[in-house]
Amino acid sequence: MKARVLLAALCLVIAGCGDAVGSLSEQAQLHALRLEAERLHDDGQSEQAITRFEKLVASPAASDAQKAYALRYISLGYYELGDYPRSGEYAAKAAAFYPKGSYDYLVNMADAELMLGKVPEAVVRLEQAIAMAPRKLAANNVLGLVYLGDNGAQYVDYHKALVYNQAAYEIEPGRITEIVLARNLLALQEFQQARTHLLDLSQRYADDAYVHNLLAQAQAGLEQAEE
Repeated sequence: MKARVLLAALCLVIAGCGDAVGSLSEQAQLHALRLEAERLHDDGQSEQAITRFEKLVASPAASDAQKAYALRYISLGYYELGDYPRSGEYAAKAAAFYPKGSYDYLVNMADAELMLGKVPEAVVRLEQAIAMAPRKLAANNVLGLVYLGDNGAQYVDYHKALVYNQAAYEIEPGRITEIVLARNLLALQEFQQARTHLLDLSQRYADDAYVHNLLAQAQAGLEQAEE
């Protein structure tokens, strides 16, 4: 009898270990999928990134936090593709995973409102988010784009934008944040600074036509200033 109890206990331990190993393996796969999707997103390959993030959301092993994170990136991907209604839809889905009034709730709801043209309401949410966490990327990035004019010329304030876009780049240097910073510097006619960033980008992303177009603008601005 005692032997049977010990055998049963051993089987439970082994089964538990098997579940744990399986769980760890699934999490490792999700982590790798997330890293690949993030890289694709930053490289401007939005459609491929969205496909990876959708796989993460659909995974039974994904936690609510992982799903919310992926949904936000899907929203950003659709924004990059110019599909603003779907971008707003996924931002609202991401917001639903967070407590109301939290940083992530405010940022995702602001994204959803921007896609509906509710810019003043979104700005209020983004300012609240930055007051809560000044050195987090998302709110700085989105508010910088608003003041850069991405949501309407009536909201343009290039000096305000620079504060947020510089912060976003410092928090997370990457293709997207550096392009936005370069755009901001071009708008302020800081052509030499813009050129420095764009030369760096053109070396890392040699096939990126958008980067080369911005670099040409910076070069033309410098040449005009020298005349």
